Amino acid sequence: MALETSLPVFDLHCDLLSYLTAVPDADPVHTEDIGASLSALREGNVKVQTMAIYVATDDEGSVESGIEQSVAFLELIDNYSDYVQHLDNAEDWSDVLESEKTTIIAAIENANAFCSEDDDLDDGFAMLETMLENTGGLLYISLTHNDENRFGGGNDAPGVGLKEDGKLLLEFLHEMNIAVDLAHTSDALAADILNFIDARNLDVAVLASHSNFRSVHDHARNLPEELVQEIVRRGGLIGMNFYREFIHDTDPDKLFAHILHGIEQGAGAHLAFGSDFFYSAGTDEDEEEDTEEDFFHEHRNSAQFPHIISRLSDILPEEQLHRLAYANTYNFLQRLWG
Repeated sequence: MALETSLPVFDLHCDLLSYLTAVPDADPVHTEDIGASLSALREGNVKVQTMAIYVATDDEGSVESGIEQSVAFLELIDNYSDYVQHLDNAEDWSDVLESEKTTIIAAIENANAFCSEDDDLDDGFAMLETMLENTGGLLYISLTHNDENRFGGGNDAPGVGLKEDGKLLLEFLHEMNIAVDLAHTSDALAADILNFIDARNLDVAVLASHSNFRSVHDHARNLPEELVQEIVRRGGLIGMNFYREFIHDTDPDKLFAHILHGIEQGAGAHLAFGSDFFYSAGTDEDEEEDTEEDFFHEHRNSAQFPHIISRLSDILPEEQLHRLAYANTYNFLQRLWG
């Protein structure tokens, strides 16, 4: 059991950056306000953590927030070097796996973070270039969040597909070797993205950074089977999401049902973790109680990874356990960046 519980973990999604920029004097190391504190990452043996830059669709000041979060990413590396490092600071991937530090990688959850609904698109791409400079690179970009925006339709906008600005963004991803994230797309947008990639012969990797399976729990944020198979066919990743609403209403062990379903559907070499730990402020006692229930107690923060892996060691072969914990994401990053 000691081997399994000490496995390294690569996690595809958390929202620590938006927490740090939203809360005055936020402490990224010891806070209990968000499950992905730096101390929790260390306790959970998280060797790679993707830090998403998150803004709400068409939020006033979305671009300012996006830039601020990209600076917060840089400040994490500069000010908390005992806990984190950038991928460029590691000599090779073995250093990432063996280091006590968590290697952090940036991503963008909603393209409104660099281009609001009213901005000139060229100005938006210039802002994106600035964010790339601040972060040293991006693993993926989501075209939108839950709602419809200038790039396409989100989970709450069924039937809204890929728009002209979205096509131009996909061509930018091709040029910059950045993956496209399908976690927040409408089903129509996901299909249009894949069709456009094929029609233009774009070299754009795909993943769903923090999504579970709709066949296990019927929610628009979870993936339909046809999209699961497309991600598998294209060599992508599916990051298992710990947010209660996407797992099950009452049963925390349904997380394992999602994982087993993915393996049964032939996605065993494409599963990963995408915990989705975020900050949700409560203004009174009842709201604070609701915040605590956003995640089941059994997987409430990154420090729970050894316990989750220990449970999974009873139901998964050792090779599959390694794939899920880190190896699938390791292989994806190797293919993407070398």
